[in-house]
Amino acid sequence: MALATIDSVLEQIDKLVRSAADHDDLQFRLRLEELVKIGGRDTENAIAHYLTGNYISVPTRLNLVRIAGYIRSTAFLVPLNKVIEFGKDERLREAAIISISKYNDRRALDILDRALEKNKNKQLQEAIAGAINRIKHNNPLLIMLPRFLQGGKNSEDFFITVKVFKKILSPADAKGFISYLQNEDPLVSAGSFEILCCRGNETVFFFISEFFRERSRSLIQALNRPQSAEALAKLIAALHEYLNRHPDFFSQLRPDITALLGRAGGSLWGKLLTTLLADMGDGSGSPG
Repeated sequence: MALATIDSVLEQIDKLVRSAADHDDLQFRLRLEELVKIGGRDTENAIAHYLTGNYISVPTRLNLVRIAGYIRSTAFLVPLNKVIEFGKDERLREAAIISISKYNDRRALDILDRALEKNKNKQLQEAIAGAINRIKHNNPLLIMLPRFLQGGKNSEDFFITVKVFKKILSPADAKGFISYLQNEDPLVSAGSFEILCCRGNETVFFFISEFFRERSRSLIQALNRPQSAEALAKLIAALHEYLNRHPDFFSQLRPDITALLGRAGGSLWGKLLTTLLADMGDGSGSPG
């Protein structure tokens, strides 16, 4: 978008906000949403600035806070959090709690969890607790994530949770498991890899490839333990699933896969590698 157009949109937003008393609430919100669609991220940043502006009337800020919950831009999260933490008007703080809850994701839950710990106002505590419960109710990922993170402490629940996640998560949800690839619990890190391979899109390839290289090397060095061969087989099966969905990335991992095959012998994981190569249209030998 041309700079002149962005400047024009920002000027219109500024004028709209400053003359908000001349519009009814519905007109104000509809016009502001229209301007945000035209101006994109620059206009979102402008609204983020107004959210914490004490020079703006409370009714206008209430409208801005409510609109932030509908638009759900990342740019609004920090200022909405500031309204909850430092706001002087209880209506504004409660509206900010509701708007954050509409993000319905881990970021919103983290903000509200921290707010619940810090806030001593009973009425706000009830509002925050209600918002947290709504997010958890609407998002099975957030309900089940603690079971996943138990890992080896409750392996039965862990494996059930991985199966569910592999069926229901969106690519955006799956991307959140990148942060668990280096978890100290090997079940959690391996489960995260499986979830990324099953539900992740092309944006997670770098993390999948790096984890595969690092983990396969460490497992090869510990093949004297039966669980290492089993873990290697699961690793290869998960990678196969990802490459079936994103075959264009195979060429980047082909040298690693063929090198691994050279050490496979007649193992199960060697047969899995051979099948993977065949499915990718590469007949690079077989474990011998």
